[in-house]
Amino acid sequence: MSRTAPYVIAALVFGAAAAWSIHLAVAPDPFALSSAAVISIGLMLNGLIAVAGLLLSRGRWSKHLSIATVGATLFLGVALKPGPWYWAGLVLTALAIVGLTGPWLQGWVRRLPAAEGPGTKPLIAVFAALAIVPAIGVASPSGLTLAHGFLGGAAVLLTWAFSRAELWGLWGLRLALPVFAIGPVIQSPWGGRLLLIGLVATVTAMTWTNEARIAVQPLLDRLPGPRVATPPPASSAGPTP
Repeated sequence: MSRTAPYVIAALVFGAAAAWSIHLAVAPDPFALSSAAVISIGLMLNGLIAVAGLLLSRGRWSKHLSIATVGATLFLGVALKPGPWYWAGLVLTALAIVGLTGPWLQGWVRRLPAAEGPGTKPLIAVFAALAIVPAIGVASPSGLTLAHGFLGGAAVLLTWAFSRAELWGLWGLRLALPVFAIGPVIQSPWGGRLLLIGLVATVTAMTWTNEARIAVQPLLDRLPGPRVATPPPASSAGPTP
């Protein structure tokens, strides 16, 4: 594995997300400006997290998130009209997929999950929650309402809190996020409803697992205090020489 390969692949992932975001800014049709803006924000957010994971943590999740991010742009490209940034994004996406699926990350990305990692289900919950941001724009291509904005903001805030092992973040994803999703689901067309329902249901299901609870409240943190052993009583026969 070349030492520069991970950095080149990370640059391709971020470049693909940036190119598609720029194309949405200059040629958002068939999306409304508000919808295109949220999709762009979601792409850049997920792209930055994926690149940071590839270069810093080198965990398997970063590779999966990178593939999911650039792969989603291919489906997005079906709905968009071609243009200069469209073709740039398409080329960068293709190169990123080749780099991510080829042998160039072997020895860089860990083969096994970290021993003290949060587990698979909490990671799925985080990724699904972050995917809600661009999904809001895809689900409502004619424009966003205030309810869509509340859902996107809640998804980002609660995911941030959950990733920092805050208990209120866990309960927010469990209970508050489905409540925030009611309005956008009602106001979106049928395809958008199914997309949002699927993502929110995934987050809810994954956060009600023991893995998600332990990721926020490890067993040792719930102990009342350190265990101190009581020394045995001194022998009545006197000290041992």
